[in-house]
Amino acid sequence: MLKRLTAACLLSFAGLGAAAQLPDSADMSAGGEFRRRIDRHTSTKAYRMLFVGTPLIVGGVVMQAYDSDFQRLRNGYSRSFRHDYDDWLQYAPAGAMVALKACGVRGRSSWGRMLVSDAFSAGLMAIGVNSLKYSCRVMRPDGSSRNSFPSGHTATAFMAATMLHKEYGHRSPWYSIGGYTVATVTGVTRQLNNRHWMSDIMVGAGIGILATELGYFLADLIFKEKGLNVTETYSVYDRCRRPSFLGFSLGFSTVPGSYTPYPGMHMQFLSGPAVSVQGA
Repeated sequence: MLKRLTAACLLSFAGLGAAAQLPDSADMSAGGEFRRRIDRHTSTKAYRMLFVGTPLIVGGVVMQAYDSDFQRLRNGYSRSFRHDYDDWLQYAPAGAMVALKACGVRGRSSWGRMLVSDAFSAGLMAIGVNSLKYSCRVMRPDGSSRNSFPSGHTATAFMAATMLHKEYGHRSPWYSIGGYTVATVTGVTRQLNNRHWMSDIMVGAGIGILATELGYFLADLIFKEKGLNVTETYSVYDRCRRPSFLGFSLGFSTVPGSYTPYPGMHMQFLSGPAVSVQGA
């Protein structure tokens, strides 16, 4: 457990800069100093690279304490689930990206720049996943081998989805939505197949996203403006315009401790898995 925690935390925090401290009394009004400071920090390149992958990795490490809860959910509702479509589904977003490029749909990068960016991403993902797999040696839920943590299928799927998002997400959000939906299905299927713990999936997803961000960053340093068709693929939206959204989350809920509201009544709170869908 300690080895997993140390290795994953070191990986997730690599390259993180100093965090901004907010004053106790901040101007929360539209256009106020608080809002300007938040926008300034969230628009930096480092934040854009780390703000999705890092929380997934850290959350996956925390989730290890609750893996058995999600395992009981799986065993209670889908014990007989056995499908192998996740073996090829993990590559679907990358296949869609190459097909779009081959059909002449203009993306972020030229062929050469895209392939180099993707090669860097795949190499970093493979190093991150395999170094953790064969140093942590976590037993799979089905007891078949000691290379469960993290999920390589999930890391590959989220790496491919982030590649598709990088190249074509600026054209339509549906490219990104489709890619990440496929990646999520891949990760969930790995758990339903009893091949991975929930923490394996979360850390794998974080590594896949973070590796792609770093891979494209390295390629950008090498190529500069050469072969770059679109200079900016990241949109900053006004928080005050209240856009429609749909979100899906996996996590855990806990209220520590026990309480006696009044004599004769004793309440004890426990932790458990949580799955939610929210939207507006």
